[in-house]
Amino acid sequence: MKKLILFLIISGIVLFLAGCGAGGPKIVIPSYTAPKEAAKLSKIETKDEFISDGAYLAVWLNPDVKDAKKTNAKLEQMLIDSVKAKFTETNFVTIDPLGDEKGVSLSMSISNYDYKSSGSKISLALEVTFILSRGTDEFLVKKYSDRKNRQSSDSTKLPTENELASQAVSKVVKYFISDISPLKTNQLREFKSLPQELSPVIEYAQRKNYKGAIKLMNNYKGKKDMNYHYDLAILYEAQASVTEDLKLLKYAESNYEEAMALGGINDKLVVSAKARFDNFYELLGKTKKQDFANQALRNDRDSMAGSSDSEYK
Repeated sequence: MKKLILFLIISGIVLFLAGCGAGGPKIVIPSYTAPKEAAKLSKIETKDEFISDGAYLAVWLNPDVKDAKKTNAKLEQMLIDSVKAKFTETNFVTIDPLGDEKGVSLSMSISNYDYKSSGSKISLALEVTFILSRGTDEFLVKKYSDRKNRQSSDSTKLPTENELASQAVSKVVKYFISDISPLKTNQLREFKSLPQELSPVIEYAQRKNYKGAIKLMNNYKGKKDMNYHYDLAILYEAQASVTEDLKLLKYAESNYEEAMALGGINDKLVVSAKARFDNFYELLGKTKKQDFANQALRNDRDSMAGSSDSEYK
């Protein structure tokens, strides 16, 4: 777990510093952000040899959101549903539907809720305190806030209070989850120039037809230089990021390494993309490994309660 925490901290730094240039054609591909409070993961970690060979990361979600009903009758359920949805995006941290006295619990309270409407203008401010604890040890207590402002000369086009509250809830929950779990995000990848014969590759890629682009590249009989291997690496990474196929990431890694060997080590764009790829590759692998360990807990809880997957969603 210490190695995982160290990696996640470094990943966050690298992903923040690395960037794409402004020259060639670009595509947007799915990726992950590293948790910002990775050092807290050891506090969430639970070991139980009767459930799993590896440590699992799980929290019991307290259904009582303090002060929610004093502000907006639907706010409590909005928060509960949003937390469940965000956790299950990656299952890096899973929901324990039963919980126990030795486990980790997540409690929430409304620190501030202020909705104002004045004809053509509406605003909503929300602040939620999230508390992670094991027994009496509250090891993470943090407030997250968001403010929404909308205006229109036609008041019928303005969102309702609940619609605005839902948007604010989604934002504060995302802030919290991003502190303790990888979250899905998007990143830019920039292509280098290719021979005219391969010009359709970029068109395919920008239409998200990565398989077709990869096929064109693999059928190419001309010189396979740094640009070729770098662009092919991006295509494999793009396809793998959609399917989360680790085998395809191996192909991407091989081509990134070939591009580096052919001069990419001195090219800022190649070095930057390779750094981002390395972190995504590691983070995806660790996320899948953690999900596998967490699945043992979910299976255990299902067998105890005769429950279904719906309890985790």
